[in-house]
Amino acid sequence: MTPSRTRYRYVSFKILSTTHLREIQIHELIRRSILELFGAYGLSKIEPKIMDYNEGRLTGIIRCNHLYLPMLRASLASITAMGEEPIAFFILKVSGTLRALRAALQKDRNPPKGSSSRPLDRPSKP
Repeated sequence: MTPSRTRYRYVSFKILSTTHLREIQIHELIRRSILELFGAYGLSKIEPKIMDYNEGRLTGIIRCNHLYLPMLRASLASITAMGEEPIAFFILKVSGTLRALRAALQKDRNPPKGSSSRPLDRPSKP
């Protein structure tokens, strides 16, 4: 029996912080968090990789092994500070393909024309 190829999940995240964070800082925060919670073995199994990061919006996409997605989620949730500065990671979406995740995020940013954020006006009953 031949081993199957590694399957991945793509996790979209948003960072809540008052400071400007660079990709290398985010990578180090995630790496350190995984090491603290799960050790070097957990880091090697999760296989985190930043696929995309927007420094202006503080959003990005991380790839991880699909079997260890819950461990990555726990690691991101445990990041609460960078030095003295409070910081929080929010997971926006998870997908099996990078293309589908990017399409879903683009759709969320650009709602269809004619849609309104206001609730529909419903006529009152007599």
